[in-house]
Amino acid sequence: MRSMSLLTGMSVRAKATLAAVGTVALAIGVCMLALVLVLQQNLRDSAKTDAKQAAISVADQLATSGKTRLADKALVVTPQSVTIKKVTGKRITAGRPAEAPPSGAFDSQAPTVLAVGAHTAYSVDVAPSTTALDNATQLLLRQVAPAAAGLVLFVAALTWLLVGRALRPVAAIREEFTEITERDLHRRVPVSKARDEISRLARTMNATLDRLHQAMTRQRQFVADASHELRSPIAAVRAQLELALARPSRTDWPTAVHKALQDTERLQAVASDLLLLARLDAQEAPPRAPVDLAALAAEEGRRHPGTVVAGDGDTRPAAVVHGSRVQLSRLLTNLTDNARRHARSTVSVGVAVRDDMVELAVDDDGPGIPESDRERVFERFTRLDDARARQDGGTGLGLAIAKDIAHAHGGTLTLHTSPRGGARVLLRLPATAVVR
Repeated sequence: MRSMSLLTGMSVRAKATLAAVGTVALAIGVCMLALVLVLQQNLRDSAKTDAKQAAISVADQLATSGKTRLADKALVVTPQSVTIKKVTGKRITAGRPAEAPPSGAFDSQAPTVLAVGAHTAYSVDVAPSTTALDNATQLLLRQVAPAAAGLVLFVAALTWLLVGRALRPVAAIREEFTEITERDLHRRVPVSKARDEISRLARTMNATLDRLHQAMTRQRQFVADASHELRSPIAAVRAQLELALARPSRTDWPTAVHKALQDTERLQAVASDLLLLARLDAQEAPPRAPVDLAALAAEEGRRHPGTVVAGDGDTRPAAVVHGSRVQLSRLLTNLTDNARRHARSTVSVGVAVRDDMVELAVDDDGPGIPESDRERVFERFTRLDDARARQDGGTGLGLAIAKDIAHAHGGTLTLHTSPRGGARVLLRLPATAVVR
């Protein structure tokens, strides 16, 4: 746990250096261990071979001594690691080195003179020398180990420098990002020329800042438009009341109150639409249940007798979607209200089910909407005919609210040309069931 806490507090640069050093040290340690084991095995095999050759040489001397006609005692020169025993198991002890033959005898680093008897069988045991193994081990410890330590330090320094250079753009991104506030969302973090993870991170952050900037711009524009929409009816009501109070005897009070009430109703409609938009933006999830769009269309036709509902009555098609009945009813009301404001005489509503989608179309026989304006009309407070729309009581939020409700229900809302010559607003929502 303590080591984990230490790693948590370390920088990425330190962690990378530690990982590189640990990896190199482990690799060098494994290689050195394998080298020592292989070298020791080879040296042991070589020592055994040398010992075997020494035993053969001593055995040859013993055989030669046994064929001589000398006294019962013969002198044999052997290394210190050679042990000669008789068949009875008695060990032959060393004699005086001065009795050794001057030349032609067995040569060794540390010879020993043994007195042996002629015409006797002996066993020769030679112990392998460990001198070469000890020398090799000391060589590894004295020369290879410092070189390995130097290599580990070199890797640590190189990794520290390279990781620091690689993380330099991160420091620049952090420094720039900490200075960005809601007042200067136009600023962007620097993007390096390298096509690596850091450059992709910088581009992702800039894309996020673009979205935030656009959202903030839309929010500011929305606040400005909302303030303008609210200020106009408030100013109108105030002007009417001030004028009536200035000339109370000559004021037609029923007419003044009626005009003030109209402006108040308009003010209430704007406030209600703004509240609904705020809820939609906050993605509040109202209670949802199966909703029959055909039944909603029939209810809308009954509330407004001038609206023609295709298939009204028992023969009407029925299509069910999963959603909020209140919001979907508001969506349909906004579409039909918008169509009635622009229609010359007829507004029709049709419902159909195609490819597991419920389609609701609202048509009018008005002037229609040009293709260049069919996306713009869904923006908030947009009026193609501002003066007439204000006079008719439109807030410029009806289609924007309808599109937000459609998106909240996983559907789409688009504008087309109606067969009646005007505009067609087409709503498409995923169907959950079809009631027959």
